[in-house]
Amino acid sequence: MAERKNRISIDLASEVASYNLEGKWNDYIGVQKNVIETLRNEHFFDNNTITNDDSGMVIRITAKGIKETLGTGKRFQSLPRKIKELKVATLRSLPNIIKSGVVLHDNVENYYNKNGDLFAYIESNIVINNNIYGVRVSVKKKVGSNMFWIHHIDTKKIPVYSTLPERRNLKRTEILK
Repeated sequence: MAERKNRISIDLASEVASYNLEGKWNDYIGVQKNVIETLRNEHFFDNNTITNDDSGMVIRITAKGIKETLGTGKRFQSLPRKIKELKVATLRSLPNIIKSGVVLHDNVENYYNKNGDLFAYIESNIVINNNIYGVRVSVKKKVGSNMFWIHHIDTKKIPVYSTLPERRNLKRTEILK
C-alpha cells in the first residue's frame, strides 16, 4: 500500500496570527470565541459540506465541531502550546483534509455512550512549515448528516493507508491507542 502524497501546506505563524490569540492560549473559551468569530466572518461555515474522496461520505463542518475540537477545560489547556497552535493552524484546511483523507475506520461505537452516535475516523498528512504531521479527524455520524467533531495532530509523520477492504467495527479505545 502506498503512502498518500501531501497536498496541503500551511505557514504556521500566519495562520495562527490571523485568529488574534496571543495571550489567550490557556483560555479555551477565548480561543474558541476568536476562532469561531474569525471563521464566521470569513463565511467558512456557509455551505461547508465536503465529500471524502476515499469513501464518498458527506461531512459538514460546523461551529459546534470547531468548538469541540478546541476542547473544554483541561482537555485543551493541558495540551502543549505547539499542539494548540498546530490544531488552530489546520482549521481552514479541514475541508481539504477531509476531502483527501483516508477513512481508517467507520461505524465505530461511541466510547462514552454505547447507544449514542457512531464515529468514523479519517486520516491525512499535512505540511506545516516544511514538517509533516498526521491529522486524524473524528466524524460524528448522525442520521441524515455526518459532522466534523474533533481533530488530533500527531507530531510524527504517519503513513496513510487505505483500510477500506479490511474495515471493521472497532471500539473507540482500540483506535485512539
